[in-house]
Amino acid sequence: METTMGARWAVPAVGLVSGLLLFAAAAIGGQPLLGLGMLGIMVLYTIAVVGLSGRSETAGILAGRPADERLASFNVVTTAVAGTVAIVVAIAGFLISIAHGESGMDFALVAAAGIAYLVAIGWLRWRG
Repeated sequence: METTMGARWAVPAVGLVSGLLLFAAAAIGGQPLLGLGMLGIMVLYTIAVVGLSGRSETAGILAGRPADERLASFNVVTTAVAGTVAIVVAIAGFLISIAHGESGMDFALVAAAGIAYLVAIGWLRWRG
């Protein structure tokens, strides 16, 4: 598979920007050491993925450069599984929150993921 220069640097850029956002959020919340720890984890993850992507198919997938179509399909399946788990956990959290007499609104944002999933399935099915 051919990789453009932009695609080559997309995962490292997202990893580092994510780390900086985590640091900023923690620092604003008054926990700069936690922020530094999260930034450090993201930097180490990015270095590991980029450094190993040429030698490991798994790291290549994580770096956004799968070796073939079969490995590229793994990303689609794992994303679907992770999304499904997140939706199930959000529904369970909502139900537990309601059972404790709370509003359940902490889980409302994740409910949007469930709605998006259902809309996407309907759209893809309708489209053909």
